[in-house]
Amino acid sequence: MAQNYFKQMQETMAKEKAMRDPENRQKWEGEREQLRDITLPKTSAKHVYFDKLGGLCPYLLFVRFDALDKKDYPNGIAENSVYVTFEINLYHKKVEVFQNGAIWLSPKDKTLPQYKYLAMKSMQNVLVDKGGKKFRKQGYKDMADLFKRMETYYKNVMQAVTEYTGGYPYKEGIEQPTEDAKAA
Repeated sequence: MAQNYFKQMQETMAKEKAMRDPENRQKWEGEREQLRDITLPKTSAKHVYFDKLGGLCPYLLFVRFDALDKKDYPNGIAENSVYVTFEINLYHKKVEVFQNGAIWLSPKDKTLPQYKYLAMKSMQNVLVDKGGKKFRKQGYKDMADLFKRMETYYKNVMQAVTEYTGGYPYKEGIEQPTEDAKAA
């Protein structure tokens, strides 16, 4: 039992040392630049932001696909925008959705029990309600594969959001309640 614990601690320390190795940092910096070079010319998003955590977790990268122009941010705040942020772990070669924007509920959704006490729903919930799937944590082969996965998901989300809101600036849902829902 104690030997297992000691062995696990040694493995953890070895991983942490590898994560802070200067050679790995250079490799990850190169991967960030490669992803930036692939993403910026090809994306369908209005803006793409790249953010890293610096020295704390040099292997993490956050990429935000934003659908609004800066002048159209509600109250001038970027977090109120329509966006999807991906968390990329360059050490483990994994990607997952970290955050996404929210849309004001449509009159139809305000009558539904799951949204009864809410004012907004996430972009991911808009996609799921339209029959799409959530973006689960998944691996990738290289930066081109990573971009393809993120762009495909972003396009699917934006298609669902466009159907739900009627188009830019994606402010609120436009679906009206049915007569059955009004009677209930």
